[in-house]
Amino acid sequence: MNIEWSIIVPSTINFFIFYLILRKFVFNKTLAVINTRKEEVESAFKKARDEEERAKLLKQKYDEDVKRYRNDGLKLVESYKQKADKVYAEIVEDSQREVDNIKERATKEIKREREKASKEIKQEIIDLSMKLAEKTLEKEINEESHRELIDKFIAKVGI
Repeated sequence: MNIEWSIIVPSTINFFIFYLILRKFVFNKTLAVINTRKEEVESAFKKARDEEERAKLLKQKYDEDVKRYRNDGLKLVESYKQKADKVYAEIVEDSQREVDNIKERATKEIKREREKASKEIKQEIIDLSMKLAEKTLEKEINEESHRELIDKFIAKVGI
C-alpha cells in the first residue's frame, strides 16, 4: 500500500481552504447572531434589575411615609404600612415573574439558535465531506455508502 502524497496533500489543502471559507462566512455570522442574542438577554436582565431597584426605592419611600405618619395615629400608620407592603409584594412578585419569563424565553431562544447553528454547520461539513471524499476516492459510490462515511467522519470529529 503506497501513500499517494499527490492526492493527500491537495486534499488536505482543499479541506483547510474549505475550513477557512466556512470560518470567514459561516462561523463569524453564527457567532454574531449568538453575541446579539447574548446582548439582548443581558439588556433584559439589566432592565429586570433596574425594576427591582425601583421597587426597593418605592418600598423605602413608603417606609419613610409610615414613620412620618406615626405621630398622627396608630391606625393611620398601620393602614399605610399595610398598603405599602402590599404594593411592594405585588411589584416584587410581578418583577420576579417578569424576570422568570425573560430568563425562560432567553434560554429557549439561545437553545434554538445553538441547535440551528449546529445543524447548519453539520450540513456544511456533510456537503464538504461528500465533495472531499468524492474527489479523494475518485470513484463514484452510492448515496448510502457516502452517508455512512460522512456519519463516521462526523462521529470522529465530535459534532
